[in-house]
Amino acid sequence: MNEGIVSPMDEMQVHGALMVGFAQACVNLNIVAGHDATSFIKGLQINDWYPLSQWEKLQELVVRSYGNVDPIMVKVGIAMMTGWYHFGPGKSVVRKGVSFLHYQTGSGGFASVVRGPESVVGSFELEQFDKSRGVAVVHSTTPFNRKMECGVIIGGMSAPGDIDYVDVVNDVDPDRLLVEFH
Repeated sequence: MNEGIVSPMDEMQVHGALMVGFAQACVNLNIVAGHDATSFIKGLQINDWYPLSQWEKLQELVVRSYGNVDPIMVKVGIAMMTGWYHFGPGKSVVRKGVSFLHYQTGSGGFASVVRGPESVVGSFELEQFDKSRGVAVVHSTTPFNRKMECGVIIGGMSAPGDIDYVDVVNDVDPDRLLVEFH
């Protein structure tokens, strides 16, 4: 039996596609750290559900060797969404960068790869959006790394190729991602 499969006692679950996407992004960026990480990644099944603790273990295996993980996590998020768009279902789901922002903050994106009570899962919601100014605000209460979430937005909005510039920061409020795009 796969030890990653969730028991009924675990409240939040993360879909294997997210786990495998994170792991593959780390491999592609050459940031997988050591034998433990490689062994853990090999055991992941794309269609299984895993407890949040397994996600945290994977993340820790990958970033434990870095003093400043923020830039690493942004790159991982970008790589995850670039892979999702070009090698996964992304092209069939979103056609424009702005569409990705709406998809990710709606029921199709974040909500499709996690499950559990909202009090544990949190939310990833588009709080403000002004296409003419090229700005948006995403409010995140998820247990995921905010820098990775910044990278997810950058990578997902950039992948279709119709937006020349995307930047996301969360330096003012740790639960708000400020998006600029042109």
